[in-house]
Amino acid sequence: MLSPYTVLDLTGGHGDLASMLLGDMGATVIKVEPPSGAAGRSEPPFIDGAPESERSLPFFAFNRNKQGIILDLEVEAGRNALKALVEKADFLFESGQPATLDSLGLGFDVLREINPKIIHVAISAYGRDGPYADFPASDLTIAAMGGPMSLQGVPERAPVRISVPQVWLHAGAEAATAALTAHALMLRTGEAQFVDVSAQTAMTATMLQGVSAHAIQGHDYKRAGSLLQLGQVTFPVVFDCADGYIVLIPSGPTLAVMVPWFVEDGLVPESWIDGEEWPSYHIRFLQGQPVAYSLEDVLEAITRYVAKYTKK
Repeated sequence: MLSPYTVLDLTGGHGDLASMLLGDMGATVIKVEPPSGAAGRSEPPFIDGAPESERSLPFFAFNRNKQGIILDLEVEAGRNALKALVEKADFLFESGQPATLDSLGLGFDVLREINPKIIHVAISAYGRDGPYADFPASDLTIAAMGGPMSLQGVPERAPVRISVPQVWLHAGAEAATAALTAHALMLRTGEAQFVDVSAQTAMTATMLQGVSAHAIQGHDYKRAGSLLQLGQVTFPVVFDCADGYIVLIPSGPTLAVMVPWFVEDGLVPESWIDGEEWPSYHIRFLQGQPVAYSLEDVLEAITRYVAKYTKK
């Protein structure tokens, strides 16, 4: 799909995913690193016994389909070498503090003089300008300022970020999409494009309907820990099983499969099978339409059933 195109990846670990995705679509990706190596090479977890510069699992995961070159952009020879690469490239990704390449005399205005069709994508924590452009950033602070942490954790305490660090993965995915959108515009206009990707904005996008709930649904979502809130209904999705826990969302299609199992185990009467249109159960329940069996009865059946079995 993208086999005719060349991508220059100057990201230091914050944005590796973006160029990797273009590489997966066939583009030739060249990872440009400083003499000291990309910052991503020091990101854990590490491969036991591997050389220090080659032990980062995330670095190899997100750079697995790239060629590599070492350039010292602090010296003229390195900058000239990059300019030669830009002349034949189609995309350039950078990350880190805003305007880093500008400070080296390699900003967008310079690059588009070299290549009038280049797509320059700059990934940063809070965007190129604005009140927080130079604000200190970590995965935690960006997740908080982006908004999703406001819905994570239990209401009795401060918000807690869940799962692994993922801010730069979301930013990288958004950057890849934005790069291709900019390229489509370039094909129509014939002009180079600059794309400003904010990791904070990328995290806000992960909130989905949480951002618009008040305006559209008339209420705000709240932190609920291991509970799931759909509309104004909150219910558990984490259940005890024989060897730990399992996450199970009682959607209609899931219940259509599970109700016969409940009957087989003697947990509910056989009338449950034909007594409800299970595939559409959750839709009608959330819309306030009549259902044959209450959510409380359904959750009780799920709880009793999964407690008898292991996670597998």
